[in-house]
Amino acid sequence: MTRASDRPQVFSDLKRAAVEDSQGVYVGRITDLVINPDGRISFAVFTPLGAYGINERLVAIPFDALSFKNKSLVVDTTSEKLVSAPVFSRSYLNARNWAEEANRYFGTRPSWGEGVSCEMPTAGAHQISITKGWNRPYTASEIVGTQVKNPQGEVLGKIDDLVFDDEGQISFAILGYGGFLGIGQNLVAVPITSLSYTEEPRQFLFDITKEGIQSAPLFSKKALDDPSWADMSYRYFGQRPYWTNEK
Repeated sequence: MTRASDRPQVFSDLKRAAVEDSQGVYVGRITDLVINPDGRISFAVFTPLGAYGINERLVAIPFDALSFKNKSLVVDTTSEKLVSAPVFSRSYLNARNWAEEANRYFGTRPSWGEGVSCEMPTAGAHQISITKGWNRPYTASEIVGTQVKNPQGEVLGKIDDLVFDDEGQISFAILGYGGFLGIGQNLVAVPITSLSYTEEPRQFLFDITKEGIQSAPLFSKKALDDPSWADMSYRYFGQRPYWTNEK
């Protein structure tokens, strides 16, 4: 299991985070995350340094093989082994067995459970989708930038970022609205369970009015240091915080 960060993380910070090997040597950067239908990070997509320090290809490191070290991530292996790791492509998300190969190479077990196939899961196979319509693994970069509408067809904004808890589970989608070309926009932390997803057209649906979004508590990264903000945001949108035992 990933040795946790001491605070929630946002995708925009994890993306481009430096990666060190077990000897503390810089070996590349995170470029993306693979997220299972249950909302948990299964892999961090990584660009290892090749010959002459050039980033040549993508590698999917099981998230459970990583640990946090300040603003960097550490993979418990050598730089030599990373250079030979299986190559990753986003097209593999729809293929079979690539996840099995990656887990076997790094000596980890699938994040989606003990005693099940090592193939990447789909909703209904071994787990429940955290969001209606999220039926396969996605990369975080596929989700960020996706438009959000309400059932009346009004555009509420776009997904600007994703918040993960200290175990790598998505807790919020950060919705951005207003501003111009992303400048001066307002950000709202929306519980991921409040959204539903469609492939055609590619969008999220959120059963709320524009006024409801505009009245919501605004989000900033400083909120990540305040344990109460997540609870407040969930309750504003009528959701029960999943980290509590309340009914």
